[in-house]
Amino acid sequence: MKISRRDTLLGAIGFGGSLLAMPAILRAAEGPAIRCATATPGFTVVFYDLIRDMKLDQKYGFTLEAPTLNSSIGTLFNDFVAGSSDLIISSWDPILTRFHGGVPCQLLCTLMTADMIGVVAPKSGARSIADLKGKMIAAPQQSGVYRMTRALIKDISGVDIEQSSEIQNADNPAQGVTLVIADRADAAVAWEPMISSGIQKRKDLDVIYNAGGAFREKTGLDLPYFCVNVRKELVARSPDTTKRLNDAFAECVSRIDADFANVAGKYAERTKINAEMLQAAKDAGRLRLSHASASSPTTQKTIMTASEMLTRQGMLAKPAAAGFFAI
Repeated sequence: MKISRRDTLLGAIGFGGSLLAMPAILRAAEGPAIRCATATPGFTVVFYDLIRDMKLDQKYGFTLEAPTLNSSIGTLFNDFVAGSSDLIISSWDPILTRFHGGVPCQLLCTLMTADMIGVVAPKSGARSIADLKGKMIAAPQQSGVYRMTRALIKDISGVDIEQSSEIQNADNPAQGVTLVIADRADAAVAWEPMISSGIQKRKDLDVIYNAGGAFREKTGLDLPYFCVNVRKELVARSPDTTKRLNDAFAECVSRIDADFANVAGKYAERTKINAEMLQAAKDAGRLRLSHASASSPTTQKTIMTASEMLTRQGMLAKPAAAGFFAI
């Protein structure tokens, strides 16, 4: 049987069309594999797990590897600096410190606001930051939570908790609240859902300071907290890597927010926080999800404003600048 040149061309066109029509999951097979990590216990593992389970990575043209979960915040950052992780979820300010130190890293997008950060204390104890003078505060000192909270308190209220109080280091997100529950500290700098978990275990615990609320009152802006931070080598792999990642995390945040109760139940074991506590944090208004790309002018303005506060208080060497944002 003879095959004409016309038949050959039509066949080639048809094959090309079938490639374009292939499901995104198949076309994404050659996308970059991305190594990721976060701290545990805590909610942030849900972002990675949902992206992988819902195959949002394949939908947007990359492969997200199983996340490394670090019980030590210091290890999380050290591995990122060493290049063992391409992408981590953490606060933005320790990443900015490493960016200024020459580490090739950038902010990709925001995931949650700083409304999740607070200082907790028993209702029979301190009722304000001023009341903590001479008292013991447990805090994860290597974390962005502690640095940011200390800077905001000092910049807005004029109190340096390291000068007015005694700080006891906590090695992970839950330990500080545990020390307060056990009456081994008078207060703790912590974040959700560990705050709500602590309140369930000890009913007389209360939030005496909220970082996101204090920043909003001062500036009128919603301060991002947990963010996606990337190595520059990752975003340099192809011109659209930044967009692909942002699209995936934006859809992930939207799905979590729209179906929070079911998501909390499904991933409670991975967060090491029960679903009731996750829901309590959401209902209290302290666990607020908010995706925004680092290319957004509002995101950049907010991070720059906050970093100026931290710089004034000696927590950062200098504020954020354009090169810090992955665009």
